[in-house]
Amino acid sequence: ADAGAAQLMGRKQPMINALARLGGLVPGELPKTMQAMGITGNLGKLFSTHPPMEERIAALQQL
Repeated sequence: ADAGAAQLMGRKQPMINALARLGGLVPGELPKTMQAMGITGNLGKLFSTHPPMEERIAALQQL
């Protein structure tokens, strides 16, 4: 999807910049009532729908 978006824009750098900016955002802490249900760390990777930002950026840079 990232490569497709870069292709639609005609340049890959805006997509790389957007991913880098999103990757730099610090997610908020879960509310205390929800912390027991939070999935973090390596276990969280099992439930992730997207690769880490670093991998997505690296893939775009190789295009």
